[in-house]
Amino acid sequence: MPRPRFHITPDDWFDTLDWLEYQLSQPGWLLDDEHPVHQQGLAHLTERIHQCRFVQSPTHPDCDALQTLLEYNLDRPDWDRLRKTLSARRRRRRERRLAQSPVNLTLTTQAHHWLKQLARAGHFTTLSDALVESLPALIAELESQAHGILKAELESALATWTELDLVRAVDQYLENARDDRSLATACRIAFQWHQRYPDRHKAQMLKERFIEDLVWNEVHLGKAATRFLTTRNAIEISSDTSLVSNKEY
Repeated sequence: MPRPRFHITPDDWFDTLDWLEYQLSQPGWLLDDEHPVHQQGLAHLTERIHQCRFVQSPTHPDCDALQTLLEYNLDRPDWDRLRKTLSARRRRRRERRLAQSPVNLTLTTQAHHWLKQLARAGHFTTLSDALVESLPALIAELESQAHGILKAELESALATWTELDLVRAVDQYLENARDDRSLATACRIAFQWHQRYPDRHKAQMLKERFIEDLVWNEVHLGKAATRFLTTRNAIEISSDTSLVSNKEY
């Protein structure tokens, strides 16, 4: 009889029952003649699970009884899958609680004054409502402006690059993206396409996709575009724009 790696708790009770019912609806246990569940039978386990559903507030003795039942009916891979499922459900519940929990903020007197003005002007019931209803549109507008400005600066910075400079920089960027999965990689397909059939049209498309990625990374992830504007040739970083001004090649 395999020993479990963890113990069922009252918080895991209904999630465990859900998992067991799902497993019983799949053909895996039924088709595996060597599975320990057949020692007592699928019908027996199904009936015991059905009985567990009548427990509205599980206690530790209830969990101990369920634990014993599972020790006779689950093998090691089953315990691993159940453990991962319960961990994922706990994490989702924790994330929901955190998303719904109030957050304490410290505001200056002036900031509090303007926030009350915003609530009054928009006829919002609470200051939180004023922020939730008003900020998304403002943030979207500011991000759009930031996108446009940064895109123009990057287009200017890459204007003197040769096609070889572009390919080298994109290749290095995609290599970085292997380790940093948060990076947007809209240019990956364009890069592969350019490698197969290189021409001016595909090079232009590659540049556009590369700039899209760099803009997204800086605006949404806070990762400066200058990190990825590197080629084998020297590039001077401008001290007043935080972007690069390329030498003539």
